[in-house]
Amino acid sequence: MSHTLAIESEPVALQLHGLLRDLDPARWDGAEGTIRGRIEVLEEQLSRVLDTASGPATAERAPLRQRLGEVVQLLRERVPQVGLSAAELREAWSGFRKQLQLAYEALGVSLQACSVHVPSLRPTNHTRNLFHLCMGAGCVVVLEEVMVGRILWLPPLIFAVTFWVLEGMRHLNGQARAFLLWLFKPIAHPHERYRVNSASWFATALALIGMLFEPMICSVAVIILGLADPAAAVVGRRLGRIKLVNGRTLEGSLTFVLVGALAAMTVLRIWHPELPPVAMIAIAFGAAVPAGLAELYSRRIDDNFSVPMTAALGGWAAAAILGLS
Repeated sequence: MSHTLAIESEPVALQLHGLLRDLDPARWDGAEGTIRGRIEVLEEQLSRVLDTASGPATAERAPLRQRLGEVVQLLRERVPQVGLSAAELREAWSGFRKQLQLAYEALGVSLQACSVHVPSLRPTNHTRNLFHLCMGAGCVVVLEEVMVGRILWLPPLIFAVTFWVLEGMRHLNGQARAFLLWLFKPIAHPHERYRVNSASWFATALALIGMLFEPMICSVAVIILGLADPAAAVVGRRLGRIKLVNGRTLEGSLTFVLVGALAAMTVLRIWHPELPPVAMIAIAFGAAVPAGLAELYSRRIDDNFSVPMTAALGGWAAAAILGLS
């Protein structure tokens, strides 16, 4: 049965995820021999899973077997050759990594169809991190300076509807799909080729928190996502050693909470100076801690949705306890 094949594939898929994390430029220590050895072991293990898979290639089994075969072929045939110059080797490993990332995400989609979930990849993307930061800071300025006294949820609702329409178009039309993948390629993660993109989830979260919470809480939630998420990604990839869940690390999660709280306190200090310092600290950490937990445990729900929602709820609860809302 396809579910049995998926269960047998899960441990090796998780090893493949670990290999891709270590191939990331932010983490790779240049130990090429070790990486090549791991690739050989993975190729053997995946081949064994395919060889021992019993039963005919039914409509349910075929997609998963095909994805496994694609990964095996990459591991067997696309590994950079030994003896290339440093520049050629760097380019070859980069191309191999990108091909393997796409193959892994495609495998993850097939496993998910069999109710087996593996973590998505979040490779180093400084362009995306900068975009994340600018979006968070820009949204806070708009919230605090432009949207005062206005309907907070209407602009993000329009934004969200636009992106959901684009989502529908890319799933229904091949040309639209190719164009949108090209347009957002500089800031997209590999898994967004197969799943709803993060911008749609972010805009949806903005619309909801705009409907449910006051501007101060909205600003806190947005700045936490905008600054804490990329900071945690950078630290987690470069320095993360203590693994937690879903590909996250303790170092990255602690960075998320600390950066998120500091960013929230900065926003409160600039635009809501009437709050006493204790209240600022309570609201900031009240928002950052649950947001950090949401970022850590988000697997089936995109963290661009779960983080601002939980940050807003946590910040609102802290303010309510202090009698401020």
